[in-house]
Amino acid sequence: MNLIVIAGSQRAQSQSLNVARYIDRIAGVDFEQTQILDLHELNLPLWNEGVWNNTEEWAPWRSIAEKLRSADAFVFITPEWHGMATPALKNFLMLATDEELGHKPALVVSVSAGPNGVYPISELRMTGSKNNHVCFLPDHLIFRDIATLFDAELKCTDERMDGRTQYTMQLLAAYAHALKPIHRDMVTAGKAYRYGM
Repeated sequence: MNLIVIAGSQRAQSQSLNVARYIDRIAGVDFEQTQILDLHELNLPLWNEGVWNNTEEWAPWRSIAEKLRSADAFVFITPEWHGMATPALKNFLMLATDEELGHKPALVVSVSAGPNGVYPISELRMTGSKNNHVCFLPDHLIFRDIATLFDAELKCTDERMDGRTQYTMQLLAAYAHALKPIHRDMVTAGKAYRYGM
């Protein structure tokens, strides 16, 4: 099973990237292959129709889309900025299609400097899957008070949160196994209805 973890912050060396590294390490128990995509590093252009026409500016996206197609599951991590998910992550979800994400499970994770973090979860659940047909898990993770949550080796200092993260990654792997035949059988069958209602 192949997992891709998307660090959705537009900042360099962000707390979201630290969470991605922590999750990537934990995921190695349940997934054979894991990879982190750092949206700051990728610096994708904003969505435009050129992505459909394979214009030159979208050459980097084509290799990313290929990686996404080979993945069985995803983790989308976003900091909470003004109660919202980042523009980079929303743009990423607009670029991805059912070919890459359709009927594959995804875990939504938010990162907050304080006690908040729920609004990006709600936002992504409401709009993040309309055209790409990704299947968000019913569970999610919120890493609150992030500055105090990890030690220097990025080990979670909150035992309960660490246990919950390990359980949630196990759950994501179980969904990935279960949904694999649905992606295989239904993406092509659903082409006529790919843009939802």
